Order: sequence, then C-alpha cells, then structure tokens
Amino acid sequence: MDRPASTRFGGLDPLRGILALCVAVYHLGVWFNLSESGGGANIAMARLGNYSVSAFFVLSGFVLFRTTPWSRVRKEGPGHFWLRRFLRLAPVFYLVCALNLVFRLGMGPGPSLRYILENLTLTFGAIHPNHALVTGGWYVGLVALLYFAYPLLAWLREQAGPRGGLVFLAALAVGLWAWSLPSTLHGVMEQPLWNRFHTYVLAPNQVFLLAWGALLAGLHGATERRLEPKLALLLALPLVWFLIKPTPQFFDHLAALTGWHRYGYLLAVTGLVALAAFMRDAEPGWIGRRLARLGAWSYGIYLLHPFTMKLVAPQASGFLGFSLALGLAILAAWAVHRWIEEPMGKLGRG
Repeated sequence: MDRPASTRFGGLDPLRGILALCVAVYHLGVWFNLSESGGGANIAMARLGNYSVSAFFVLSGFVLFRTTPWSRVRKEGPGHFWLRRFLRLAPVFYLVCALNLVFRLGMGPGPSLRYILENLTLTFGAIHPNHALVTGGWYVGLVALLYFAYPLLAWLREQAGPRGGLVFLAALAVGLWAWSLPSTLHGVMEQPLWNRFHTYVLAPNQVFLLAWGALLAGLHGATERRLEPKLALLLALPLVWFLIKPTPQFFDHLAALTGWHRYGYLLAVTGLVALAAFMRDAEPGWIGRRLARLGAWSYGIYLLHPFTMKLVAPQASGFLGFSLALGLAILAAWAVHRWIEEPMGKLGRG
C-alpha cells in the first residue's frame, strides 16, 4: 500500500480555485448573455466550464484515495469516516437546498417528501442525480456515492497488496469507463431535448472520473518523482489550448460533452490534475496564494453562484451583472467557508 500523503499537494489548491472560477464564469456568462453562441469565447467558456466539473470529479477521487488508505479507515472506523465526509458535503448542501425551497427559486425539481428524504440522506445520486433540490447538486449526489462505497474499495485495494492495489485501481478505472461508453457515444444525444442533460448526469456517465482520480492517486503513491513547477506549467499549456481552441465549432453545448471527443477533453483535464498533483512543492507566488484561497472556497463558489445570479439579474445585466454576481459568489463562498466548512471540518477531525 502506498504511503499516506503528508501534504495538501500545493498544486491542487490553486487548481481548485481555477476550476471553480471556470464553472462560475461559464454559468454566469451564459445567464448574462456575455458571448454569442458558436463564437470562440462561447466555445472556450463552454468547454472550460463543463470540463472543470469533470476535473473536480477526478480531483475528488485522487484526494480521497491518496490521503485515506485502508489503515486510516480501519483505525477510525467506517462510521467516523462517513461522519467526516458527511460533515464535508452536507452542511453547505443543506443550506443551499433550504435557500432554494424557502425563497421558491425553482432550482431543481418541485419539492416532495421523497425528494426531501433523498436530499437529506444524500442518496439521490444512486437514484437520479438531478433529484438534487438545488442547481449543481448532481455533483454532490455522485460524490456521496463514492463516500458510501469507499471503505469497501479501500479494503479491496489493501487486500490486493502494493502491486495488486495498482492493478485493482486500473481495472476499476477501465471498467467504469467502459460502463460510460453507451451513454457518451449515443445515449445522451438520442434522448429528446428536455431529457438530454438529465441523461448526461447519470452515474454511468460520470463515476468513472472518480476512478480515474483513484488511479492517479495510486501512481502518485508509487513514485517519489515530482515535476518542477515551471515544467508542469509549460506542459499544461497545450492541454489548456486543446480545451479552449475554437474548433470544432458547436452551438449545442451538450454536443461538446458527448461522442469520442469527450474522452479526449477528459484526458486533457485529467492531465491537468496530474500535473498539479505531481508538481514539486514550492513557495507559491502572489497569484498562487490567491488561487489557493479560492480553492479553499471552491465548494461554496460552485453551489452559491446560481443564487447570486438570481439576486443580481433583476437589478443589472450584461458585464456589470456578471461581475456583481461573480464577486458576490466569491464573498458568499468565503463566508460559508469561514462559518460553516471550517467549523464542520474541525468537528469531523475531533
């Protein structure tokens, strides 16, 4: 079994900040109509925004499998492991669901006893991720599936031994990827328009990304070799260009999230996560420190930016409305991190 990680992987915290900004900029840019459909800026925002969510899945799988070996789960017990992960996901999620329901903002399906119970127990990812009672909550439901299953996965990896554990992770990554093929290649776009996004977010089309992150964690733990920061940034440039280049042109954003080319873009964002993870620790500069701070607030930015859009849109439009909504989302994410996430994290560690 690989060694438990002793660092926070300095390259990953700034990456989280960049990914959170990409998601928020994409959604707010669409909602405030900042770019013309099919134009270069629209294409770049669509790819960066959507595939940043995919990168968060890879990152979640990497961090969990890299920092929490079976020895840690066994020592604390599965119950305490689940409690720690619950306290990481649930409090902010409950807050945004409550805001949506209390103010009747229409983010997600109409509330019913069934949906409320699914959201309270975080089991909706196993039923349908879009049963989330808030915009973007589908991501939370699918990550919760990983947390539910993780003690068993960690035990199986441990039973396989040091080399066999890496083979186990590779088999998991390939097997779950194969599960996604029917949905990605034709299942989503064969649906009527109203059901395409609902099909896109289903577990078969997404959870393999968590396993890709797990495989990265196994590889990371198997070697001490690390990249110099300047080299990692240089290697990242062609991957970023591959994501933002204005060809092939598309107008339906789901067209960029299906077909064989989807896997190319997913390999690109997985490569970016790998470069950040394998980057040698170094003292971050001014920009790096700010991005790392945004990374700490990324969960709040992801879940709260639709609310700041709802708040700002009736008062301002265009670039002004976009800027106000983004700024308020960052401010709200700071507050949520300070007053909810940090206390809950301390409670979980205690």
